Amino acid sequence: MQNDKPDIKAVAADYFSKNHPGADEQTKISHFLINVRHTNAMILSKNEIQPMNWLPYSFLHKQYYKELELASRLQKSTQWSYNPLIYAETTHRNIDFWNKTRAHSFIYGLFAQDRTFFEYLALSHAFMSELRIIPLLPADYPVNDPFIAALYDAEVENGRQIQIQIRLLKDMELPISRSEKEMIINEKREIVAGLFENLLQSVCR
Repeated sequence: MQNDKPDIKAVAADYFSKNHPGADEQTKISHFLINVRHTNAMILSKNEIQPMNWLPYSFLHKQYYKELELASRLQKSTQWSYNPLIYAETTHRNIDFWNKTRAHSFIYGLFAQDRTFFEYLALSHAFMSELRIIPLLPADYPVNDPFIAALYDAEVENGRQIQIQIRLLKDMELPISRSEKEMIINEKREIVAGLFENLLQSVCR
């Protein structure tokens, strides 16, 4: 049977070609992305107080401070909405985010070279690879717009960090099979992609 479900990314690209993100749209996008970065920073913060080999430590250390920097820049550049209903909606979306990603399971305890750490890396990788607004915007959007510039800088940084994460995901020795690793990566990607689709549906309605 043919799937008649519209491609939400194509719908979003068409929407943004006709509408520049206003306060409501910017608030929905920023509220979600800032929540993602704060969550990731919360998990990464424990890296600062535990023994760890230098290579993974240096990568996670840099990512921790980048998450805080990029979240604060996005918060500063956003034209925030005055509509309280938007915040009720975004709060519900953030609760859905926590429930579906189970990010709370990565907060407690220290990092170890185990399945839980691999699941966290897979989730973090999904954040960086799936949450991309810039490819949906027209090429002639003004690059001096603070909101667009903050999104662009964040996604460029994501591209840099993805390469290191791929190396960690591939090279980490764990007592799980290659097929299990691929299953974990695909599962996290599908969860994050679904959350992103829900965000876009809200932004473009």
